[in-house]
Amino acid sequence: MMTDYPQNVQKEFYNKHHPSYLEYKKNIPYAKYLVGILLSALSGPKNHILEAGSGQGRFTFELSKHVGNLTAIDIAGNEIKLLNKFRRKFGNKNIITIVGDLLKKNKICEKNKYDHIAGFFILHHLPKERLNVVVNNLLPLLNKGGRMSFIEPNNLYPFHAVQWIVEKDMNWNIEKGIYTNFIGRFKKACLKKGCRIILSRKFGFMPPFLINSMPSVIYIDKLLEKIPLINQIFCPFIILSVEKSV
Repeated sequence: MMTDYPQNVQKEFYNKHHPSYLEYKKNIPYAKYLVGILLSALSGPKNHILEAGSGQGRFTFELSKHVGNLTAIDIAGNEIKLLNKFRRKFGNKNIITIVGDLLKKNKICEKNKYDHIAGFFILHHLPKERLNVVVNNLLPLLNKGGRMSFIEPNNLYPFHAVQWIVEKDMNWNIEKGIYTNFIGRFKKACLKKGCRIILSRKFGFMPPFLINSMPSVIYIDKLLEKIPLINQIFCPFIILSVEKSV
């Protein structure tokens, strides 16, 4: 019998811990960089966007600058409370927040249709054997031709483990999904539902702290991404975009 045990672990952790490296205010250049990459994968209108697994808003606030209305959903209520605190502080009026589990249907989300669904580093936190459930829950929320686009860790990248050592707030039980075939599982679930894989590529090279201190280094990323060996193993991120069939 399938259980939601991994989700309970995630929920409990993020309700008790608010890792500083996930704060938007400490990651503005980095957030701009990754949001820009994700936006380039979205076509057509961006009036209504759903951000899956928003956390405390590390990317939410930057994303909200480029869309009409943004609905942010996360399983951890305390993370949503933090997001709302910053939302009031920043005066964002186009962000709506929901506490919800992607493994379960959400009545609030079901009342709406979204042009696109976006996510940053969320899929690897979900139980890979239940990613088909996530796809089944999210697809009906999309308008025809809408896309689900996610930026995720590259599971071949060897230095994620180094980050866990450097970042004391990181936890193996929370992040270990990185080293699974979660991307392959998600793609398979999408293809079974008739979706098209629009984009799946690895990118990046420079670490977040360097991007935040010297944003211009992202131009080096673009050069190094073109080298096959570096691209497959030493680019830390994957951008994945799938389109709902018309």
